[in-house]
Amino acid sequence: MGLFMRELYTSGINIRILIIFISFFFILSCTPNSDVNKPVELIWDKPGNKTDEIIVFLPGLYDVADIFQKEQFFILARKAGIKADMVAASIHINHLLKEMVVERIEQDIFNPAIKNGYKNIWFVGVSLGALNSLLFYKKYEKDICGVVVLAPYLGDKVLTEEISNMGGIENGKPAVLVENNGRYKDKKIVDRQLQQLWFWFEEQKSKNNLNKIFIGYGNEDRYVEVQSLFSGILPKQNVTMIKGEHEWKTGRKLWQQQLSSRFETGLLKPCK
Repeated sequence: MGLFMRELYTSGINIRILIIFISFFFILSCTPNSDVNKPVELIWDKPGNKTDEIIVFLPGLYDVADIFQKEQFFILARKAGIKADMVAASIHINHLLKEMVVERIEQDIFNPAIKNGYKNIWFVGVSLGALNSLLFYKKYEKDICGVVVLAPYLGDKVLTEEISNMGGIENGKPAVLVENNGRYKDKKIVDRQLQQLWFWFEEQKSKNNLNKIFIGYGNEDRYVEVQSLFSGILPKQNVTMIKGEHEWKTGRKLWQQQLSSRFETGLLKPCK
């Protein structure tokens, strides 16, 4: 799945952030369909019968749509009895850096899906794809049944420590963090979108309105601190944690376990 650089800190300077952004711009030239104004690649899996249910899969940093075929996500869903149409989309880092994630999903997937009669829509995102799924869900929360985020990238250790030092999101503190901490006043595109997302988490938490988000992650994931922080504001039945690292092997196990418990948790349940 999409993997970010390992954490490197020295003399209070977060070197990892610099490495991440250098890496982001380096891979722009080698990412498929780097023109964010062009339609993205879609990989479909349809059982054949007409349905109003669709599951949209978004890949990680270095991956494209067909990774969900290769990693058997479609096969596992079918074995678990899922009848919905499934589609994976090559939404990648360029879309995030150009702030085109929502617009691209709207044009290539969401609007056509609505037009073609799909009413019950779920998103499944892995790593960076989880972040992209949540960015889209933030705008269309009322029109989407739910989101499954596996090994999500929701920020780094610096973000986790800052939120924890402010008392945690459950205490309504991140708004103060976002407004007053200098780190979030810069122009870094990803940080700004993360800022807006955590602002939204706080707002939704205050409304008790996070029950349609399901998270899965490994206990040795490199982003386990921020994943645990986010899990703490979700309903307990929406959280799946297993032994594992930030890799596809763990992702498959998480997906399989979530599928097996979906009748108890409501995951992938039609909502319309």
